[in-house]
Amino acid sequence: SSTSFAQHVAPRLPRAPPAMERSLGRSPTFLVGTERQRTNLENLQRREQHLAEQYQKNKPLCFSARSYQQTHPAKVRMGYKDADATLTSPMLLGVCDGVSQLEEFNMDPSLLPNELLRTCEELAMMQLMPDQPISPQDAYRGPISLLKEAYEETES
Repeated sequence: SSTSFAQHVAPRLPRAPPAMERSLGRSPTFLVGTERQRTNLENLQRREQHLAEQYQKNKPLCFSARSYQQTHPAKVRMGYKDADATLTSPMLLGVCDGVSQLEEFNMDPSLLPNELLRTCEELAMMQLMPDQPISPQDAYRGPISLLKEAYEETES
């Protein structure tokens, strides 16, 4: 398609209430103009693929990822705890966007995001590690099933 990512996704993105945008100093997601963004995205598309490595059947694949997070300065000034959580593992990448405002109800907003990702990691490692014996009912059935199962096992 000749339309850009921004044209497909940006119009449907939910917006924060105006008061929150002002207090957090919200800026637009796309900091460059639409035409420049379209050009940038088109330049990033892979036009050719050069394989320097010989194909090997059943070669294991894993992620090599890192994460970094920093609480928004306005949330720090308001005294909110960082409720976001990230997970990087050989089999799984995860991000939970927590709700810091739960602190206003005397709840720790970081408990569920962190517990959910820990449980996802445990399940993924059990279900996705190659050469591990696993019963058919415990087999990997996709990311949605994994997330549902992890949520059901949380206590937060």
